[in-house]
Amino acid sequence: MLPSSLLHFTSRQKNRYPSYINTFEDTLRALSLLLPGRFQDSDLCSQTILTGLNLISLAHTKVLVEKHLKTQAVDGSFNARFIQNYQTKRLCRLASWTLSIISYTEVIVEMLLNRRVSRMSRWKWITSIEGIKFLLRLALFYGAKRKMVLHPTHYIRNVDPDTLDLQHRDDKLELSHLDPRTGTALSRERDTKAQSRSGWSHMGELLWMVRPLVYALMILVEQRKVSARSDPKEVQGDEEEQTEKDEESLSWKPWLASLCIDWISLIAVNMQIPNRLEKEELKRRSYLFLYYFLRGPMYTKVTRVLLDRFCDATEHRPIVSIVTAALNDYRPFWQDSYFYTSGS
Repeated sequence: MLPSSLLHFTSRQKNRYPSYINTFEDTLRALSLLLPGRFQDSDLCSQTILTGLNLISLAHTKVLVEKHLKTQAVDGSFNARFIQNYQTKRLCRLASWTLSIISYTEVIVEMLLNRRVSRMSRWKWITSIEGIKFLLRLALFYGAKRKMVLHPTHYIRNVDPDTLDLQHRDDKLELSHLDPRTGTALSRERDTKAQSRSGWSHMGELLWMVRPLVYALMILVEQRKVSARSDPKEVQGDEEEQTEKDEESLSWKPWLASLCIDWISLIAVNMQIPNRLEKEELKRRSYLFLYYFLRGPMYTKVTRVLLDRFCDATEHRPIVSIVTAALNDYRPFWQDSYFYTSGS
């Protein structure tokens, strides 16, 4: 048998485990936010740290929530719905965790593709990833009997680790939505009985799932048109890349098609009265419309022009210049990465 002092030490270490998680994650998150713009490829380094942090946080959340569920019955919450809809079926369980992992790694994958393959090949990869995500969401939607696919597709947590005792817990986990890019909490809601999507609401949910794939396919078609018009003997590699990039950022067709599908989807889904968690999801989807200002020709012709004027006017002013520097440091993320503002 182990000495009692060693047993007490082991018990204390287990109880402090959630606190270690919190400190570790906060340190890495702060580091990832400070890195962009500091040195060459700092954006890649920052996103690599953030991706690793999100994957570690995903694993830690699963451990903490499952330990919590061993001692307390799950209430009418996000996790309750997650378990009911996805964890009881093997296919849905696999689809939900795969979708979460993809959502946390897609930005870093695209950044690596930007450095290694042509723009055409990059959009082929993006279209393939969006196709996989569409199939996974389709599996979750019909696997859960046509219930709205909530975000995120994994356990969520918002708990003070210092108050969480892994052996004698009286505190309940507070459930909240997590931002897929930073892992921070957004809001908190309780669930009520969910209804299957039917009629227009059913169609609206399907449109929401297929919208990113349609946008990526239309961009890919535009890229192919540019390549077909370009004479390979006259247009060299760098010039061809720039031509494809200009065509992508100036074409309104994919941007308008995506916007219309999103609007129709949101209107159609609202035709069926949502429960509380679904209202939060619809609110989140409404906020995602802001990404359209950072995408395609809207960004190139409007938002970027306004940002340039703002940055030029404030870069030497005290206090405000801090905001300007942060904007300039983070602009490469949404200028060069589709997934950073995809909202998919």
